[in-house]
Amino acid sequence: MDERKVVLITGGAMGQGRAHAYKYAENGFDVVLCDMLEPTNESFQETIGECKKRGAKVLAQRCNITSTADMESVFALSWETFGRIDVVIANAGIINFGYTWELTDEQVEKVININLIGTWRTDKYATQYMLKQGFGRIINISSTSGLYGTPKLATYCMSKWGIIGLTRTLAKEVGSKGIIVNALCPTKVKTPMCETMEYVQFINDLTGNHFASVEEMFNGVPFLEVDDIANMVYWLGTSKEAGKFNGRDVALDLGTLQ
Repeated sequence: MDERKVVLITGGAMGQGRAHAYKYAENGFDVVLCDMLEPTNESFQETIGECKKRGAKVLAQRCNITSTADMESVFALSWETFGRIDVVIANAGIINFGYTWELTDEQVEKVININLIGTWRTDKYATQYMLKQGFGRIINISSTSGLYGTPKLATYCMSKWGIIGLTRTLAKEVGSKGIIVNALCPTKVKTPMCETMEYVQFINDLTGNHFASVEEMFNGVPFLEVDDIANMVYWLGTSKEAGKFNGRDVALDLGTLQ
């Protein structure tokens, strides 16, 4: 069996997923990157190349987390390639906006299918392989929006609250079997998901500001950097201390929960 440890990351091509990949790669992990983008995509290629520069072997796969066949395939290929899966980061997710009474079935189902059911599907296959080896750590990326309600964010809040319920349940099911499952709940993060005028308008509506650009928003409202998340995700996935708790939601909130 390969002595190097292995991390699998959904939504691994860019944003938070990219930062997680770099952090683990530079600390001696081989990396499995799953994303809706093709590995030939320029952004995905950048992530792959930088992980290799940091010494990692990289398995990059286009993978739709709403597809059982895709998820079965990527986990099987990861196991076949590396013989182990030490850490799984269920990172993939999307956001959309709208008052609860204005949302369409399509808007709600899209977010739930990706953020919540996709995380369940990731956890399902992670657990199956970690049970084979008798150990592993799963980090589900929730949000501070999984801890309180936010106007015009019903779909996102629903999905992120659900992830916390999933995390607590799975932790109780597998905690005695050497598998640790926790959820990280960041507040706003500087990622491509937030770098849109639609997101700027959402923040303006929420805060009463009148930001005219993404740059103004980033300068005017506290946002986490992706490395802030990556450092915490690495700690949750590797440290002895983080192995002392299970089924927890860990908030990285910049004081928003006060």
